[in-house]
Amino acid sequence: MWAAGVLPPGAKVLDLACGCGYGSYLLHCAGLEVTSVDASLEAIEYAKEFYPGPKYLRQRAEDFSGEFEAFVSFETLEHLPDPASLLRSVNAQVLIASVPNEEHYPFKRENFEGETYPHLRHYAPAEFESLLSDGGYTVVKMSCQKDKNGYIFDGSDGIFMIALCRKS
Repeated sequence: MWAAGVLPPGAKVLDLACGCGYGSYLLHCAGLEVTSVDASLEAIEYAKEFYPGPKYLRQRAEDFSGEFEAFVSFETLEHLPDPASLLRSVNAQVLIASVPNEEHYPFKRENFEGETYPHLRHYAPAEFESLLSDGGYTVVKMSCQKDKNGYIFDGSDGIFMIALCRKS
C-alpha cells in the first residue's frame, strides 16, 4: 500500500472511515500501530474477523478526536458537512487524505441519493488544498489516481486526488 511507504516506520496511525479494514490491515502488516475507526458496525465486525491486528472502533468520523503520529482518511471528507472541523480535531504530524476530483469526476447529487453516507460534494484541486489548509495542514505532495485501478501518479490530474500533508 502506497500510504505505508510514506509513513514513519512504527508510527501510531489513525485510519478514519476504515470500511472493511483491508487498508488498515495492510498498514498493520507494514509495522505500523493502527487504530481504525468506522461508523458501520457491520464493517467493524467484518474487519475484526477477516483483518485482525489493528485496533477497531465503531464511531462516526465527525465525533472522533485524538492524537496520532499519522492520520489516513481515504474517500471520507466528501461525505462530511464540516470536514475542516474533523481535520482540526485529530492531532497528527502527517496526514494522507484522498477525495474525488471535481474536474475529472463531477459531483452529481442524484448519483448518491439513498446512500447511508452520501457524497456531499467533490473538490477541485485548489479547493482540496484550501480545505486541508483550513484543517491545519500543509500539502507536501499531491498525487492522484487516473482511474479506479489504483495506480498512483504525481500531480492532481486524476479522478481521485491524494494529498500527503504535514501539520502546519
